[in-house]
This record gives sequence, C-alpha cells and structure tokens, in this order.
Amino acid sequence: MFVPAAKNRTYNWEEYTLLVPMVSVGNVGQLTADLIISTLWMDRIGFILHDAITPAIGNNPFAHAATTACKVTTCCEVYESAATQVMAIQQRAPLVKGRVKSYVKFLSEWIKEKNFHKVVIVGSTFSHERLDYQMEGSPFRIVMTDKLRERSQDVLLNKLGWHEMESRPTVIDGDGGEQNASLTASLFIPGSGIAKPLLEAIQDMPVLLFLMFCSEGDNAQDAIDIAQQLNGWMNLIGKKEESCGSLDSKDVAQGIVDWKIPTSWKHFYGAKFDQTLFH
Repeated sequence: MFVPAAKNRTYNWEEYTLLVPMVSVGNVGQLTADLIISTLWMDRIGFILHDAITPAIGNNPFAHAATTACKVTTCCEVYESAATQVMAIQQRAPLVKGRVKSYVKFLSEWIKEKNFHKVVIVGSTFSHERLDYQMEGSPFRIVMTDKLRERSQDVLLNKLGWHEMESRPTVIDGDGGEQNASLTASLFIPGSGIAKPLLEAIQDMPVLLFLMFCSEGDNAQDAIDIAQQLNGWMNLIGKKEESCGSLDSKDVAQGIVDWKIPTSWKHFYGAKFDQTLFH
C-alpha cells in the first residue's frame, strides 16, 4: 500500500507523469530515476509497503556532502516534483520470488486508481539477446499503448526518432508435443524485470515503455543517456549546448543538460584509476 509522508495532505495526480523504473539489467532504470530525482530536487512524499519487496534500509542517497541531517531511505519510495508535475516510484530492492504477480496487481491497480496523465516505465534488456539487425543504430527501444500512440506517435517516432521494439518470432508447440511451424509475434525483453506484465496490466492507459539494450557493469553513463532521451520528450530541464553527457565531474554531468549526480553514486565502484599511470 501507499503510505503518505504527510498524513493530512490530499493528492491529485491526474495531470502528472509517473516514472516507474524497473529492477532490470544494470539497474539502469533505477539509476535514471536517481538522476532525475536528484536534478529536480524532488520531494519524498511517501512509501510503498508490500510483502513482495525485499526489506532494505540505508542512508539518504541524495544527501548533500556537507549536510548533517540524518535521513533514512527505504526499499521503495515515492517522489514528487510539483513544478514539473512528475512523480517517481524508486524501488531499491528486488522482489521476492513467488510474490511478483501480487505486486504487479497491486501496483497496476494503484496506478489506475490515481489516473495519471501518462506513465513512463523505464528499464533495460540484455544486449547479448539482440538480433543481427539490432546491433547497429540506436540502443533505445520503446513500446507504446494505444492511448499513448493516439497522442504522441508522431512526436516519439518522427521528431525524436525513437524506434519501436521489434517483435521476436517464437515457435509455438502444437498438440501432441509436435512442433508447429507457425510463428507468432512476441515482445521479447529478457532481463527487464516486471516491465512486460506491468505494461500488460495497465495497457488501457497512456503508457510508454522505454528500454535500453545494455549489459551489467558500470551503467551510470547509460542512465545519463536515457535521462537525456526522456528529457527531450518530457522537457524536465532546460537544454544547453549540443554535446554528450559525461561523468567528468563528480557532482554534475556536463552536456545538453547539467544532471546533478547523486551523492550515493560516488560509492558505486570505488575510486577511479590514476590516468597518469598510462602517460
């Protein structure tokens, strides 16, 4: 269930965009949400409590380096930016095996109840599962529901140049265990967590599933790339010069947008190597 941080406050999110990152390959969706939450200085307005989410607790991932305030973060939190009318559900722990369906049911019903203007599911899928023709070009793929297609198909496909996820032919077994030669188109996105069942559960709403082909590793740059793409559509933050984002700065990723790197990112993979070793 959703537990609001302020008990006396009422919420109306019908004009809001909901960002739902997936626990998927490289945690790219969660890193993207971290970046957007940090840059927009989003407020934590509540928590998601469900027995499917593995319990977890830690320090505030967005704390300023000089702050002395003690703030605890939990396994699943809800953030809001009233200025941009964007919300984010940040899940920081995996789901318990055997409870996934119940969580998808709860989350989809909650999203429908709040009647968001649109929903953006952000995740990733294994790059090694790409087909030959997917090896070249953009690593990004999208899946749209019919309601979002009516609103935004021209912008997403023509103006932004995004590509829809290609269908993957799969062989269906016939009666008697013999293989049937007929093929059926299927959405094949391994490693994307609950992205597919959640999309199916809320397909009657305007929903975008935004995916990136990637591998496990240091995926901070992948998160910046996705955030840049989403910002081109959602206009979250004002753009600057046309250049690519990077992690040259510890606090800000310079580029089209100055993304504010969360403090917690500094502890992901230890200190960087001394580049003078290779001079």
